[in-house]
Amino acid sequence: MEVMIRVENLSKRFGTFQAVNNLSFTVNQGDVYGFLGQNGAGKSTTIRMLLSLIRPDIGSIQMLGHDLRTHRTEIMRSTGAVIEKPDLYSYLSAEDNLRIFSRLSGIKPVKERIMAKLEMVGLLERAGSKVKTFSQGMKQRLAIAVALVHDPKLIILDEPTNGLDPQGIADIRKLIISLSRDHGKTVLVSSHLLSEMEQMATRMIIIDRGEKVVEGEMKELLDPSLSNKPVRSLEEYFLSLTSK
Repeated sequence: MEVMIRVENLSKRFGTFQAVNNLSFTVNQGDVYGFLGQNGAGKSTTIRMLLSLIRPDIGSIQMLGHDLRTHRTEIMRSTGAVIEKPDLYSYLSAEDNLRIFSRLSGIKPVKERIMAKLEMVGLLERAGSKVKTFSQGMKQRLAIAVALVHDPKLIILDEPTNGLDPQGIADIRKLIISLSRDHGKTVLVSSHLLSEMEQMATRMIIIDRGEKVVEGEMKELLDPSLSNKPVRSLEEYFLSLTSK
């Protein structure tokens, strides 16, 4: 199985604050990889290092078989990400947004491909609607469509369900599962909604204070017969590891 992300001994300090400390993990092809931790655990800092937005102090990052330090451009061409509140053109339609972002990505905006991306995220019927009329959940799905315009192999989503209502959360969950199962994408997703992660993640890591606590297959980590202590849910397991 191809390794899509390999992080080894990654550390990042801001002044006296150790945000990430000697962190190592792997994301395999086809994973929906849950990246879990309390607020301030180092999730967003790690994701920003994966996207080359900040540099690690020490450690290495390999993505798609290449070293991020020497093959950044090549890696980013095959990586899509949504890491903050969707930055979209509110007074333009969903289709026009994808046209613009396609051009910004150096891709010819072919109508059939744009419509295929909108169908992938469940917005085909709203292709001509202005984004200002969209719910927050629809904007988030459109942001994911923007991240898909260059047909990346790897998608990184930082708290994609923040601020969404229950229907919006369910829509994002179904979309993430579909991206993996139906479209062959590898997805790394961080979230505080543990019940949602339990339903969609195939593998996961839990970090606490910048350090790895546990990593592995979701089913195995939650299997009472394979655990030192029986757990009934991901939330219970998570709290048993991080509440100190």
